[in-house]
Amino acid sequence: MGFFEYINLNNRIRSFQSLNKFRNTPQVADPIWCPIEGSIPPWVNGILYRTGPGKYNLGDDEKQYVIQHAFDGLPFVHRFELSAEKQAVRYNNRMIAEDVESNLVKNPNSNQIFFGHVPTWSNWRGFINMLARLGSIAVAPSKNERGRSNEMVGVTVTPNFPLPSKFSLAPNDDHVLVTKTDANILQHVHSTTLEPERLFDYSDYDENFAGVLSAAHHQRDPNTNETFNFSINFGRETSMTVFSIDAKGNNKVLAKITQRLLPNGKQSSILPAYIHSFWLTENYVIIPESPLHYANNGLDVLVHGVISTAMAWKEDSPTYLHVISRDPSVGHVVSLPVDNPFFTFHTGNAWDYVDKDGNPVLELECCAVDSGDILYQVARYGGMERYEGENKQKHLTPMNQGKQRGMTIPPSPTTEFGDFHRYRATWNKKAKTGQVSYNVIAKNVEFPRFAPQLACQKTRYVWGCQHESATANNSERFSLIKLDTETGKITKIDQGCTMFSEPVFVPNPDSKTGDEDDGALLSFANFIDPRGSHHDRCILSVVDAKTMKEMGRCDIGQFVATTFHGSFVDVDFVSVSIS
Repeated sequence: MGFFEYINLNNRIRSFQSLNKFRNTPQVADPIWCPIEGSIPPWVNGILYRTGPGKYNLGDDEKQYVIQHAFDGLPFVHRFELSAEKQAVRYNNRMIAEDVESNLVKNPNSNQIFFGHVPTWSNWRGFINMLARLGSIAVAPSKNERGRSNEMVGVTVTPNFPLPSKFSLAPNDDHVLVTKTDANILQHVHSTTLEPERLFDYSDYDENFAGVLSAAHHQRDPNTNETFNFSINFGRETSMTVFSIDAKGNNKVLAKITQRLLPNGKQSSILPAYIHSFWLTENYVIIPESPLHYANNGLDVLVHGVISTAMAWKEDSPTYLHVISRDPSVGHVVSLPVDNPFFTFHTGNAWDYVDKDGNPVLELECCAVDSGDILYQVARYGGMERYEGENKQKHLTPMNQGKQRGMTIPPSPTTEFGDFHRYRATWNKKAKTGQVSYNVIAKNVEFPRFAPQLACQKTRYVWGCQHESATANNSERFSLIKLDTETGKITKIDQGCTMFSEPVFVPNPDSKTGDEDDGALLSFANFIDPRGSHHDRCILSVVDAKTMKEMGRCDIGQFVATTFHGSFVDVDFVSVSIS
C-alpha cells in the first residue's frame, strides 16, 4: 500500500469513527458491597474477574484526548467477590493503563499503536510518526525500560496463570492474576486491589518464545495443568512458535512453523494471520490461519500504527488448520485447508479420537464469519441503539461503501453475530489425504463457553450470547443462550434493554446428577434505559445454566461497563472457569 492510499484509508475510517461517542466507566478502587436480589447458590462462592475497555475520554476534563474505537478504550479489570453467606457481592475495579493515559494527554501526537482508533493527526504528522515507527525497528526498547502500565493489555484476565520462574508474587498478594491481549505482552496485576505490578512477555519464560504476536486466549488443560500458546514473528519469512508451560515452570517448544504442511505433501509459506484464539485437544494443538492477515508481512503495522488498517483479507484463500502434536518429538503434523474460508474470534471446545480406519479425527467448535468485515464492524461494539433507527438519525448508516484490502469500508451495521460451527478434520499421512467438513449448528452466536471440567472431551451444551436488534420499545442488546449442539435447540433469556456479556459457566461441585449443564452462569450486563443515558445501570446476573432462569441479580452502579471476557475462581482461589 502506497502512502497516499494509506492516507485515503485512514481518512475514510476516521470519518465514520468520528461519530462514535463512548462513555467512561468510573473507577471504583475502594470496594463496595452490593446486595443480591434473589439468591446466590452456596457453591457460587468465589471471585469473578472481568476485563474490557473503560476509558475513552482522557484528561482532567475528559476532552484532552478522545478515543473513538470501542476496542481501544483504556482497559479496566473488574472484581466481583460473591458471598452466599452475605447474599451480596463485593465489587471493585481499576484502570490498568495509567501511564498510557498520562502519555496521550501530555503528548497527543505520541506514537501509541491502537487496535482500530485512527488518531486525528494531520497527514504531515502521520508521515512523521510513520518514519519514527519504522526507525524504531533498529532501536527496540529493552525490557528494563518497561513500566507497569504503559501498555494496553485488557482482553482476557486469567487467575493462577503461571509466572516466569524469575518473577515473584506481588507484595501482600498470595495469588496471581494476569491480563493478556493479541500481542506478545502480558500484565501482572494484584489479585485484590487490581493495581498493575509488571509487564512481561513470553520470552521471559524462554527466549525461544520471543515474538510480536500471541493469542489473547491461551489454552489450558485442566487435567495436566499445562498452558499453551504461540508467538508469531514478522519478517521476510513469517514464523510461528507453538509452546507449552507447565505448573512447575517447565517450558517446551512444540513446533516452529514457517511452512504449511499440506496433506498431499506440498508446502507453502504461512501468512502472518490474525489469530485471537485456537483449539486444544488431548493430543493436539490446532491453530487456524484465516485469510485475515497482517499485510506486507507485518510491515504495515509500523506504517499505519493501527492494527486493523494494517490487515487485509486475502481473497480466494482457504483457511488452514495447523495441527501440532502435544508431543514435541512429533511437532507440526499437517495443515488442513478449509475451502470455505472463515475467521473466528472465539473457539469453543474441541476433542480428538481415532476412526474405524485408524485415522485421527478432530471435532472443533467455534463462532465463525465468512469475511474480514467484522474487523471494522466492531468499532461500535457496546454502543447499543437505544431505539430502532437511532443510528440512522445520527447518520451512522455507512455511505459510499467500497472494498479495500478485501473488506467493506465503511462497514454495514452489525445485525447479528457469526454462526456456531462444528468442524470435523481428519487426515491419512500414508495416503497423503486430508479433509475438513463442518455443520452450522446455530445462527447468530458469540462468546461461547462450555463446562470447563470437560475441556478436551465431547460436550453437548454451549452457552453464549445472541445479538438482538433494537425495536421501537426495546434497545439493541445481547441475550443469553443455551445451545444444545445435538438438537440445535436454543433456550434464551432476553431481558428488555439488557446487554448481557459473555456468560461464565460455574459447575455445581455438589451436583447429585452429574449433568453437564448443572451449574450457574455469571454475566456482567448493562441495562440501557429507554429514558436516556443518565439512567443506565450495570448489573451482575446469576442464571441457572440448566433452566436459563435468573436466580439472582446485583445492582452494581449507575454506569455502564463493557467487558469482553471473564474467569472464576472458588473461595480458595482454585481455578474453576478460566479464560
